[in-house]
Amino acid sequence: MAASYYEVLGVASSASPEEIRMAYRRRARTLHPDRQVDLGPWSDQVGQDSLREMQALNEAWRVLGDRERRTAYDRLLAGATTGPATGRRRVVDDDDRPFHPSGPRPSSLGVSLVRGLPWVAVLVVLGAIFVFTAFAGGSGSDGDDATTASDLVGSCVRLERGGVVNKVPCDGPSDGRVDLVAVRASLCPEGSDVARLASQESWLCLREPSAG
Repeated sequence: MAASYYEVLGVASSASPEEIRMAYRRRARTLHPDRQVDLGPWSDQVGQDSLREMQALNEAWRVLGDRERRTAYDRLLAGATTGPATGRRRVVDDDDRPFHPSGPRPSSLGVSLVRGLPWVAVLVVLGAIFVFTAFAGGSGSDGDDATTASDLVGSCVRLERGGVVNKVPCDGPSDGRVDLVAVRASLCPEGSDVARLASQESWLCLREPSAG
């Protein structure tokens, strides 16, 4: 004959709710997996037996720890024919809850990812701005925006509309060779052609490419 729930907990059928609660907690601590270590070659078998006892202990507490379930169980023991009681057990404290192996909750990873999405979006936008700026800066390599004034000295140039200056080979068509870059047109040598850089406060002093 199977042991009654009172026998599983080790209390009398007349035990008070507090006595039942204390008996469950005391027995649960004894059967906890942390107590089942260093048992030698019999540790696996002892662990399996303890697991079965723990399951029986949890079931006994689930019934006897709830007033309505206990009343129905007492009637069943007394031979009364009643259906299973309904209702929810009132939790007294955390130690009264049946033991279940703990593990990481899968949803925690999803919550972390969702919280980090705004920062990922910011990084993606900043990266796109950086790439766009780099390509935009390189697209004007034919004009003075991408060429400093000092780079033009000694080079032959071609003047375009809007003050844009392009380097060209000296053996081909050009508007002259840059002899000097001055901050004012009046500083160019006499007889030089003068051209102003589009977006720089500088003037190009030009002479014929063949001139010495």
